[in-house]
Amino acid sequence: MRASSLKSQCVTEITNSMEFSINVTQHITVESGECIVIPYEFTYPTRKISIPYTKIWFKGDPHNYVNTKVVQDLESDRKGTFKLHGLPQGEYEYGFKLEWRCNQTYIFPERVRISVSALTQRPVVVVPPLMEGENATLSCSASILCTGTARIHWKWTNADGRSELLPGDFQWLTGNILHFIPQAHDHSAIVTCVAVYNYSVVETTFTLTVKSQPKFLHGSQCIVEGELLTCVCISQGFPLPPIIWPVASLTEYSVSSSRGVRTVSSTIAMSTTEYHNTSVKCISSNELGHAEIDLPLQNNTAYWSDWRKKLEAALPWITAGLSLSLNLALLSSLIIICKRGKSRQKKSREEENTYVSLDKADVEQEYSAISPQPR
Repeated sequence: MRASSLKSQCVTEITNSMEFSINVTQHITVESGECIVIPYEFTYPTRKISIPYTKIWFKGDPHNYVNTKVVQDLESDRKGTFKLHGLPQGEYEYGFKLEWRCNQTYIFPERVRISVSALTQRPVVVVPPLMEGENATLSCSASILCTGTARIHWKWTNADGRSELLPGDFQWLTGNILHFIPQAHDHSAIVTCVAVYNYSVVETTFTLTVKSQPKFLHGSQCIVEGELLTCVCISQGFPLPPIIWPVASLTEYSVSSSRGVRTVSSTIAMSTTEYHNTSVKCISSNELGHAEIDLPLQNNTAYWSDWRKKLEAALPWITAGLSLSLNLALLSSLIIICKRGKSRQKKSREEENTYVSLDKADVEQEYSAISPQPR
């Protein structure tokens, strides 16, 4: 009799879908990592479903449970909220079902489709005005998502294109601070704050603007070649500092200028018959300061003198090299005399070639020495 009683309690009843309903949003659009909250309300035949019963949310396959809750009161739990703590980018489908005694179930036909797009929330970077040589602090903060806080680090690309990875302070806070002392060469550097979440990586990039006073660079010089005086002046600063030549007393001269990201270059050419000073003044200024430089006149022969000094310093090495070369040439000549009898002509050609190559090297050295090398 007891076995018969238990068997009668587990008789599976035929469910009628008309007796079940659920009210739920069937398409939700969010960004990756954001919290997903799905409120719902459902009805069921209370005469067929007895407590306790279980509410089940599943993903895709009805057997792939993601959330379950046992209900002990038939009247008080016909509403609910299904929460997901962020998802990666993609498309997802969730469903709802009830399960009660004797493993009886009802799967609601409605499905909740969730479309997860890429995260568009970018880190917020605060950049104060930057002055050369003064302490500066850059701050970066990222939103707290449902998946948690972001790990933040910095990337730095110099104006010349070289990249560096700056290790961030990986704190549990959503902000990261970068302390540094800006220099003139940091102007136009590209700095990126990178926020790394569980499912997304987002970043904010900006270009540094570093203000600096005018500063003259190596390569500023004046050279006299015959009756032509040519002066080159190169200045660095931001805002870009224009260059002027105070030569109003002259009647004939020409000036050409060019601008780069951080530098200004100006060249003036004039006749030495009108200019009798021993130097030429170059002036460069911007809103932060004023700079002047007197460029001494250098005769082209000065470069030959410098070249000769360098040549004399290297003369022992050159002499040793020439001695070895001459010995080898003599040995080669003796061999050729034995074989062909043309030693004198061959030796003459080798010496001629040797001096021709030396002359060519001298010309190249002179040219490179007088050519300005702006930085």
